[in-house]
Amino acid sequence: MKTKNLLIILGVLVVGLAVVQLTKRSGKSDALADELVSIDTAKVSRVEVVTLEGTMSLKKSENGWEVSLPSGGFKQAKTSSITSLLTNLNTIKPGRLAARKQDKWNDYAVDSTGTRIRIFEGDDLSSDLVIGRFGMEGQRSYYTFVRLFDDENVYVADNFMGISVGKEAVDYRDGLLMRLKKDSLTQIKFDYPDSAFVLTKDEHWYLNDSRADSASVEQYLRGLSYVNSKNFYDAELQSNPSHTITYSFTNAPEIMVSGNLQDDTHIIQTTENRHEVFNDSTIAAKLFKGKNAFLPTSD
Repeated sequence: MKTKNLLIILGVLVVGLAVVQLTKRSGKSDALADELVSIDTAKVSRVEVVTLEGTMSLKKSENGWEVSLPSGGFKQAKTSSITSLLTNLNTIKPGRLAARKQDKWNDYAVDSTGTRIRIFEGDDLSSDLVIGRFGMEGQRSYYTFVRLFDDENVYVADNFMGISVGKEAVDYRDGLLMRLKKDSLTQIKFDYPDSAFVLTKDEHWYLNDSRADSASVEQYLRGLSYVNSKNFYDAELQSNPSHTITYSFTNAPEIMVSGNLQDDTHIIQTTENRHEVFNDSTIAAKLFKGKNAFLPTSD
């Protein structure tokens, strides 16, 4: 009897050990993940965003962050954009389970149609996940389907806005042209190939030596409080600027905006952002006004 019981116990142990070994070999478990993402932002050295269009890389350098361009090479990235990305990813929490099998991945866009995010600490891959379809519940609640790359399970990450994750280089470049504080502005110099004129602020705004139309000047300045563009110009500059504007202040450095304005190109550079060059006809029209734009209108 004792021998029979001993054999039964031994058999149970053998079966249990076999199950454990098979689980280890498969590398998978039916248990739900307690955590999908845990990023130590200070240790992150590189981020790769992989879509059907290709791979966009963000890498940390001695001078900050850089972003890869579709044409090759790297450009300086906006550090706050990378910080925002990592902070946003850290909010991903595993909610309910949406699917357990690979044949459901396409339904939730967590297959190759999703956005794969690979995060590195040094040369080590610390996080690898796929961000899928975004959805809404009512008018205020939202969620995104998420899958760890090496796991079949698809999770619902509540209150995570996957559509906010930038997939292109322009989403991480610094698009600032200027941020103008009009209260301390004292003078604006316009220097064009066919003309040159100055707006000066005393008690009122003056155009050269004559009174300017204050409403027109104020309207112009309101449009310059924050000037931003995503139309970057990455080709080699072929000629010197043809137009320049210099903004002078009582308690701040001058801001100089230069442009090479032709029929098909509107190349703009600014001292507020020396790392980028822009090609933006809308911004050019906003900045490079003619003298008549500030003259008083006759009744």
